Amino acid sequence: MSGIRYPDAETVDEITARYLLSMPTTLLPMLYGFRFDGESIDAECAAVDLAGERGEDEPNPIHLRAAQLRNTLGPDMFGFGLVFVVCADQLEERAENRHIPEQVRVAGRQLPGVSDLIVAVVMDAAGRQWWAVADRYLLELDPVRIHVPATAEWRIPGTLDASLWTAALALDETNHPYLLRCR
Repeated sequence: MSGIRYPDAETVDEITARYLLSMPTTLLPMLYGFRFDGESIDAECAAVDLAGERGEDEPNPIHLRAAQLRNTLGPDMFGFGLVFVVCADQLEERAENRHIPEQVRVAGRQLPGVSDLIVAVVMDAAGRQWWAVADRYLLELDPVRIHVPATAEWRIPGTLDASLWTAALALDETNHPYLLRCR
């Protein structure tokens, strides 16, 4: 049985929509690791380079940074967060934009106008997801919040959140046999 302690969903939602979205956009993308000791949440962050192509034998940059955060925070982490910018033209449904998660497109349509977005997501080792999407230039508007509950059937998404999802699920050793079947 897993020894991971999870904060309540409302707390993770606030971390996603307030704490993560407060990061200056000049520092993005940024990966976070979160640990909960039953009373308080500790967080560490690391810049991650998602630009450019990588070869098949090159390590995944999110997984590399996730491993570093896990070494820093220790084995009782409950999840990872990622904050990144999505340019307005990446919201169009074209083949070159397939790495943008669908929930980001849906949230972007709920905001006024078509603008660049700041996206924050926290995924935990139980497979739950909290998303917050805000207009990059109209920060006074409340972000669109999306909660995706855990599902019994796992499928690796074909978008950039696949790396974060697998890193988060790997935090719980009881998930390892199921993750190996997803390959």
